[in-house]
Amino acid sequence: MTTTALQLDFLRPPATRARWVGWLLLAAAVPAVVLTSEAYSLADQRWALAQSRHEHLQVRSQADRPQRAATAPDAATLASIRRANAVIEQLSVPWGELFEAIEAADARGLGVLSLTPSSRDRSLRLAGEARSMEELLAYVQRMAAQPALQQVHLLGYGTAMREGVPVVSFTLAATWRAR
Repeated sequence: MTTTALQLDFLRPPATRARWVGWLLLAAAVPAVVLTSEAYSLADQRWALAQSRHEHLQVRSQADRPQRAATAPDAATLASIRRANAVIEQLSVPWGELFEAIEAADARGLGVLSLTPSSRDRSLRLAGEARSMEELLAYVQRMAAQPALQQVHLLGYGTAMREGVPVVSFTLAATWRAR
């Protein structure tokens, strides 16, 4: 087995094809880098132009918008707000439940004249007339037995003569339970 002599020449670079491929890639990369940098520069200019246009339009829209001064509403507006809140309060009363409870208490011998609920504190005032004090006290007990009502008590009463018949006028107070 014979070995060939190894020839080392450090002064002259080897002439291979790989060297020319590298030069070709470098020659192709230079125009690509130039084109990419130009495209980036153009996109950056467009973005800066769009940004300045946006800021200009934003300033114009702020200037065109009427400026409102924070003023307190006038008396008429406050009065209409109060009326609207009163209507909302009346609409939030569970009328069906209240009527069912009052009807379930069986008001025989009594006349219910007015019913005034307040949804803020869930209170109820009931005014009416009875033929006798016994009927009135029995009605108060029947109202207190209703599951929808609580804290039923007699606020006041008075006797009067109506067409020659004694009548007991009364006012009840109660609260209703929220479901």
